[in-house]
Parts: sequence; structure tokens; C-alpha cells
Amino acid sequence: MNTQRRKSLRRGMLALVVAAGLAVGGCGFDPADVPVPGSGVSGPTYRVAIEFSSALNLPAKSKVIANGAQIGVVDAVRVVQPADAPAGRGGYVIVETDIMDSVQLPTTTIAELRQDTILGDIHVSLTTPKDGFGALLRDGGTIGIDRTTTPVQLEDTMATMALFVQGGAIGQLQEMIGRVNSVMPQDPRETARISAVMGADAADLAANLDQVDLLVNGLARNAEIMHDIEPELTNILTPEAIAALTGTQDSIAKTMAVFDALGPVGDSLTWLAPVAGSGDAAAAAFAPLATGGSADLRSPSNMALLTALLTDKVIPFVERGPKVNVTGVQVSEQDQLAQIVTALRMIGMVR
Repeated sequence: MNTQRRKSLRRGMLALVVAAGLAVGGCGFDPADVPVPGSGVSGPTYRVAIEFSSALNLPAKSKVIANGAQIGVVDAVRVVQPADAPAGRGGYVIVETDIMDSVQLPTTTIAELRQDTILGDIHVSLTTPKDGFGALLRDGGTIGIDRTTTPVQLEDTMATMALFVQGGAIGQLQEMIGRVNSVMPQDPRETARISAVMGADAADLAANLDQVDLLVNGLARNAEIMHDIEPELTNILTPEAIAALTGTQDSIAKTMAVFDALGPVGDSLTWLAPVAGSGDAAAAAFAPLATGGSADLRSPSNMALLTALLTDKVIPFVERGPKVNVTGVQVSEQDQLAQIVTALRMIGMVR
């Protein structure tokens, strides 16, 4: 009986020591540190850090898979706060992985987080390029965030699908299809003909893209010109300028109406064409006097022209004109010339 009591006492003391040990070390205990059969890799490994913008729901001891085979395991996940990150980069996550020594990974390896099944855990998937094995990742190497991608979370995908199905999008799509059917022809052959025409137009447009480019370039050039003359356009488009332009348009329309009314008059005066033609000589003769200034008779050229005009044009027309019959003139041509010149000096035409 005493022996049995000693055994019970020893067992109690052993249980008490174990319980005390668990109580002392319980604050530093991590269940993820307990090795699980099949979750790790055997043999020596080297450490590779992988930077992700987000590693949500990545469990500890996750698998690292490359080309379909497990080559490592996730050892730890660290969060780098924005305050501790390089300037302008923002916060990110560092996933520490242990990779088997027998596996060679180039520095151009791409890492991403994947979830093969709906209920499956997220793991790290590595994709190695066909070439680029000249530079390999060593112990302490890093796969930068520029070569990592994070997948869309399955929960977010399911929430989006639920919103699409239950949010009325399908009903709206049905309504749109119904509206399209209401405006389309009842005869399917007519619909087919419309589709053929639209297809031909699309093919024609594709075959003449150079002309489309010219049109677009012309529009762009016109837009630049309009932008450059913005002050002038602003002035033209003011209320005052628009009112003036409207009045100008009315004036032009009324002027054209006047010319339209004078059309028969112009036709009836065609007989004046010979008279107008014969008047060209007279107009040329009086051209020196039509300049707005007085003719200088002291100049030999001006005197000769004026004498020739009076002698050869004016006096013969007065003497032998068809509608003038002068019978009382008894002076000579020299006297007539002197009188005409005197008269012109009196009115200020000549000096």
C-alpha cells in the first residue's frame, strides 16, 4: 500500500512539473512551430525573401511550389510599415522561405500567390524562365516586388458574383435585349441584310484607314488652329459681333435682291456697249485731269497733251458732232484755244 502511494505521489509530482513547464513557456509557444508530417522539406535549405504588396490569408508553413513540385516552405511573414519602407514605396510584406539546396532559382524568377481550389490554402508559386540561369538566387537573396503578383481573393470574386446576380444586372441585361429585339425587323432575313451591310461598311472602313487618318489629322489640325485664334473667336462670338454679323447678312441679301431686280435693266442697256467703248478714248484723254490736282501747263508734256486734246477731240466734236450745229462761231482755232485755256485758269483747273 505504501509502495502504491509512492508511485501515485511521483506521478502527481511529474504532472505538476510538466504543467509548470507549460505555464512558464506558454507565452512563447507558436503552434506553427510544431512540425507537421509532409509540410516541410528534407535536407539542407537556403533562405530566399519574397516581397509582396499583400499576403492576406497566407498561412504559416505554406508550400513553395515551382513547376508543380514542392521545393520549399514558408518560414515567416513580416510586414514592413510605410514609415519603415523606402521613400515613395509604401508598405509591403516580406515572405521568408526556405528553399532546397538542390533547386536552382534564377534572379528573374516570378513569384505569385495561388489558390488551386475553392477551399484550398494559398501557397507560393514560383515560375522560372526558360533562360536566365546565369545569375542564380543565393542564400539571403530577394525576389523584388516588381516580380511578384497577388491573386484576386476568392472571397472577393464570390462577393462580386453575388452582387452581379442579386443586384439586378441580369434583369437590366434582359431589358436591354428586349429593347433591341423591339427595334429590330421581324423578318430574320432583313436582320441578316442589315448585318451584311454593317459588315461591308466595317470592311470598307478597314480598307481605307489611311483616309480616316487624314480626316483625324485634319480635325486635329483644325482644333489646333481654333485654339490658336481663341481671342479672335471670343471677339467674334460676343453678342455685339453676332448682332453686327446678322445685320451684314441681311444687308447682303437685300443688295443681291437689288441686283436681281436690275437684271432686266442690264439686258436692255446692251446697246450702250459701243458707246461705252468709244468713251474709253475720251476717258483716257481726260485722265491727267482726274488725278485730283491741277494740270501744270508750264510742263511741255502736259501742254502738248492738252493742246492735242482740244485740237483733235473737243473742237472737231463741237464743229462736226451729229447733234451739235454751231453756226455763229467766227473765231479761229488759236483764239478758241486761248479762250478755253483762260476759262480753265479762271476755274482753277490749270495754272
